[in-house]
Amino acid sequence: MSPQELLAAASALLGGAVAGVYLGFSWLVMPGLVRRPDTEALTAMQSINRSIRPPFFLLFVGSALVAVASAVAEFVAWDAAISVWRVAGDVLIAAHLVITAAFHIPRNTRIEALDPARPADLEEWRLIVRQWTRGNHVRGLAAFVGAGILIATLLG
Repeated sequence: MSPQELLAAASALLGGAVAGVYLGFSWLVMPGLVRRPDTEALTAMQSINRSIRPPFFLLFVGSALVAVASAVAEFVAWDAAISVWRVAGDVLIAAHLVITAAFHIPRNTRIEALDPARPADLEEWRLIVRQWTRGNHVRGLAAFVGAGILIATLLG
């Protein structure tokens, strides 16, 4: 395997893993969370946001960094027939970090500041949780599609 293929494979693996985390959260955790009373759901989400651990952070940042390294390797050894697709896959995988920074972190910060005892904050929670979940679908699907594109280039 060439260095570009190794990086593409690593990017696909990590992109698929991070996609699984996001989509699993969207499709399994969030539906259960929003079925709970708003005070419980908000308190649980605040606890989840405080529970991020180093393995997730390593996957979160590592997948984006490997995707960027893979894209750079493709630019260096450009082969128009395949490099366009690999760069597209890498960009989709790295996009999860950008989406998180621009979209999720501000909402997580706002969620942290909400008081489950205040009715106005619970109303804001209901709005934010819908936005947050839609954004989570987007970042999960972006990484999933990116991983799929990279896998297709490696198999083709």
